[in-house]
Amino acid sequence: MSKRLLFLACVALAACKNEAAVDPGQSVTTVSLSVSAEFVVVGDSVLFTARVVDGNGQTVSGASLQWSSSNAAVATVSSSGWVKGVTAGEATITARSGTASASALFIVDPNPCSAPTAFTVGEVRRLRGATAFGCATLAAVATQQDFLYVVGNAKPVQDDTVTYTFSLSSIAANAQPMASSLRLQDPRDILAFQAMQQVDAVENRLRAYERKVTSDALPRTQGRRTSLNGAGAGLSVQAAAQVAAPGDTVTIRVPNLNTGKNICSDFIAIRAVVRTVSARATIMEDIASPTGKLTTTDYNEIATEFDNIIFPTDTLWFGAPTDLNNDQRVGILYTPEVNKLTPAGSGGIVGGFFFGGDLIKRSEYPTNNDCRNQTNEQEIFYLLAPDPNATINGNARTTAGVRQVTRGTIAHEFQHMINQSVRQYNPEVKSFEVPWLNEALSHFAEEAVGRRVSGFTDFQSLTTLDINPSIVQTNDYLAFYRQNLTRFRFWMLRPDTASPTSARTRTELAQRGAAWALVRYAADQYSAGNARAFFRKLAAGPEVDITNLTLRAGKTFDDIVGGWTVANYTDNLGVANLNARYTYPSWDMRDVMSGVNNNTYPLLVTNFPGTFTSTAISGSGNYYFHRRPAGSGAVTLNLRNAGSAATVTNSGARISIVRLN
Repeated sequence: MSKRLLFLACVALAACKNEAAVDPGQSVTTVSLSVSAEFVVVGDSVLFTARVVDGNGQTVSGASLQWSSSNAAVATVSSSGWVKGVTAGEATITARSGTASASALFIVDPNPCSAPTAFTVGEVRRLRGATAFGCATLAAVATQQDFLYVVGNAKPVQDDTVTYTFSLSSIAANAQPMASSLRLQDPRDILAFQAMQQVDAVENRLRAYERKVTSDALPRTQGRRTSLNGAGAGLSVQAAAQVAAPGDTVTIRVPNLNTGKNICSDFIAIRAVVRTVSARATIMEDIASPTGKLTTTDYNEIATEFDNIIFPTDTLWFGAPTDLNNDQRVGILYTPEVNKLTPAGSGGIVGGFFFGGDLIKRSEYPTNNDCRNQTNEQEIFYLLAPDPNATINGNARTTAGVRQVTRGTIAHEFQHMINQSVRQYNPEVKSFEVPWLNEALSHFAEEAVGRRVSGFTDFQSLTTLDINPSIVQTNDYLAFYRQNLTRFRFWMLRPDTASPTSARTRTELAQRGAAWALVRYAADQYSAGNARAFFRKLAAGPEVDITNLTLRAGKTFDDIVGGWTVANYTDNLGVANLNARYTYPSWDMRDVMSGVNNNTYPLLVTNFPGTFTSTAISGSGNYYFHRRPAGSGAVTLNLRNAGSAATVTNSGARISIVRLN
């Protein structure tokens, strides 16, 4: 039986009084549950926690909780929420505060060490705990059977590591080890990786700086809000500003992302001419742009795609941006200052960026904040300018190339703009989103826009032929799909060195690709068929990081990561009776990832048995394939601390076992 925790209900009772003393004016409306692990075996204990909130979504301080189990013979629960598995079976655990309550179905599995375990085809089990890691035994097999083992780390923190040795303590004579599948990386991959990573480092530096300086102003922004869509709770209506007209000349203070410069205090003041004004965009061109500029027709087509595709898609999926200058438009500036960010001879391109400092008014910055004098007090993207004669760093940029590169850039950066917009005026928000999840949402924005351009539905399972069917559609593929798939490929090549939730998302590509895939998987599995609402909630918070993801999904990190790591191998593999949670409904991942890897699925899978030492990073896992010949005897799995005879005790360590045939 697959291990799972099914949240049955979260009962909301409007304005019912808590039985305990609470803050004046607060009343309990909702109780929600979270749990530290999704499953237990007999004898294990896990901690349930309950959150009691009022009608405004604020925690009710001082609220009492009463815990109960529907079947104490299966699971008991203490007054502090500790639940212990007593015997195999199911029990409903309930937390009640006044008349509001929440319940979860809790499943207790037999101890895997009590007797050898036989698997049916497609069955998935997960092991946790030091006892199981030293004695879990798979029953003898009469016919050839293939198994997948995923040694993972489900601890809900960034960059926790489990360094382990994985082996079998007993191997039947006819269960010989297969050759290892560890592959050397193609030197061309290394060069491509370095080029892309060099480019991403520019944005990573920007995002880290941005989060710091804008957080200083957060307490001052939360009493004010205007948005571009002019709708929503608590929006203030302000008089529309005068809209710029084509031919107008404006001054823009460009953040200085050049190495060794302070992004704000070393800002670059440029003059720009307004080239096009549309319903949603004011497009400007730096007057210092090289010859070979975009034409009026180009600018009009860019504005049309922004108005009709990118703006409605990103706002539908993530929310409305601010409108600080009340002109109902987003500024789009093409400037050679962006060209300067790509070094000479680089294989990558910095296509452009958004800077959150522009969304803070000068009066809202502390007087000692470096961005006080830089802010443009408006929504603006800074984009690459054409330079066909390679006058900047020797890098030639054609008009066609600039248009191609900046399409996906605008979709990506617009999510960053919206993410800050919807958070900075919410009094419940204590900080802006952390880099890994903010980047994951922006990479998904590229996919969402790509699906709209291509006419695909939100959950349509996409193949390589769907997203890149012909030369005509190649531009859309390159703009909106290829970057995510290429980055995810880097994770698949070495999942032992990268994690979707890592703090290294700031500097490394593999983490970004994995982060995109993780949130895509979470939306596929846990959005109840409404991915758009799911992503809007992720963008809005007010929580951040792993907590934000788990609350929006209504699942533990253990549950999400456990399903995701298995799905990365089993999706569209054709495993009979496999639970749908171990798939990507929205992608044929085996097909599209093979499509970016010379028609070979790139996931690193080590052939088993053998003795292997590796590292599992929180949020990730390593893959082992075990072919058990007909007549193989029982085998016992061992997961031990590297260099030690002791079994792994890290609370995040997991082994997922899947019978494949």
